Amino acid sequence: MEERKWPDWIRERDDPRTAHTKPEALDDMTVLDLSYKSFAGCCCSSLLAEFGAEVLRIEPPEGDFIRTCTPYGMLYQGEGLNYLTEGRNKFHLTLDLEKPEGREILKGLVSQADVLIETYRPGVMDDWGIGYQQLKAINPRLIFASITAYGQFGAMSRSRMPDYDNIAQARSGIQYDSGEIMPEGKSYDEYPWAVPTKAGPWAGWAVPGTFTALGILAALHWRGITGEGQALDVATAEAYTRFDDYAALWYQMTGNINERFGSLDVGAWLYCFAPTKDGAVFLGGLRLEMWQAFADMMGKWDEWGAASWTNIAPFMAKDEQLKWSPLVFEETRKYTNEELVNMSLEYAKTGRLAPITPVVAPVCSPEETMKDANWLDRGIFTPVQDPLYGELIVAQAQHKMTETPIRTKWVCRPVGYDNEHFYLKYLGIGPARLKELREKGII
Repeated sequence: MEERKWPDWIRERDDPRTAHTKPEALDDMTVLDLSYKSFAGCCCSSLLAEFGAEVLRIEPPEGDFIRTCTPYGMLYQGEGLNYLTEGRNKFHLTLDLEKPEGREILKGLVSQADVLIETYRPGVMDDWGIGYQQLKAINPRLIFASITAYGQFGAMSRSRMPDYDNIAQARSGIQYDSGEIMPEGKSYDEYPWAVPTKAGPWAGWAVPGTFTALGILAALHWRGITGEGQALDVATAEAYTRFDDYAALWYQMTGNINERFGSLDVGAWLYCFAPTKDGAVFLGGLRLEMWQAFADMMGKWDEWGAASWTNIAPFMAKDEQLKWSPLVFEETRKYTNEELVNMSLEYAKTGRLAPITPVVAPVCSPEETMKDANWLDRGIFTPVQDPLYGELIVAQAQHKMTETPIRTKWVCRPVGYDNEHFYLKYLGIGPARLKELREKGII
């Protein structure tokens, strides 16, 4: 039999449209997600739920504040748009953990769970009698994952400051050097936009949520070897700081503090966003010959003296980048995004330094990304047919796997939607008892 070409073979086995026909890697895992006012916890449990874990999202009876976060206060069938993204594949229960009876009910669930995720301030769960040490006595195999602003120990671990995404960004050291440069001798009155700039999405929460999910999987692997559970301690700013690139080492070795430099980067040249006729592009020419290829592609080989360049390092100096970037931008403004992309591709075939070419990528709006033929073909924006909320587009299928692919089975559930089923399944609590608990404000 003739062996099939790789693109055809992998497309057939990776196509997310067939994911529902395949097994789920974590379908034997039960997760209790107690995260509250934390997109990090929601993101963490979403990742596990996409792989098939049975995630019981436990909210207070009035629901979690995170459901209300949404652009311009827009609600869709009572839900904020952010939560319609991160409620995916989860079963939703309510339980008042501030009440002793609620905590006793939680212990019954913990006895049958694999993982618990919580985002309360350090000490709160212990004071309630449901901290790791107390719950470990009930279930020694429990993976207890805590996501907090400053960690379970440390000088600020008991701080009353809440755990917000922008606090994580602010304290990480990364946002300090993100944003437009303040020209020398100028002030905020003249350049009000030259301030530290937050990452657009909730990266300060998504990153620790992702690290926590990874830590949970490692802890489950260890439990499979030893039979022992363990506690995970993730501080949001600490996790986000993991992506500081070279800043810490640069300071350690030289005393230099990485400062804001707009879209430029003192660690690389040519490496920036550049304006065009109809938007902006990313330019990447990390090696000397790629920077030379860019100069040649723009018709500046002789004028800029590209043939005489022998080392990329001098161009990385701050003053050099501030000198060269306006010259680069003057050229890119002459073309559209598409023209620059095509010029780069053509240069790779016929240019003086071919196949070397500068990297050019258009800066796409959300609309352009959602209509991009490549992403549509790979299924990330395939609408989800939710039985309650209808047809919705949420980014999905970011993992393509041949045997146990992720999938989005539904996007969300109303507050307490699954109380009846799961309280009966795990604790044998029937309708009469549920009614009593509801009247007492326990669920």
